[in-house]
Amino acid sequence: MSMSKQQHIEIRLDAARLRLGAGTTLAGLIEHLGREPTAVATARNGEFIPRDARHHTVLKHGDQVLLFKPIVGG
Repeated sequence: MSMSKQQHIEIRLDAARLRLGAGTTLAGLIEHLGREPTAVATARNGEFIPRDARHHTVLKHGDQVLLFKPIVGG
């Protein structure tokens, strides 16, 4: 029995294409990039992803990911 599993996905990170292993989470992407998790805010496909949800947010082929400076203040 042969199962065809996708080994890699391709996403858009800001304006660049990036190839990742299938099953990569948003938290895993930030770690892969060497970024400090508290120093970036994240959005996937135009939707803000809170820091505590990144470990549960599995990226899919074709996703558009944005990393940006968090907005602070009051």
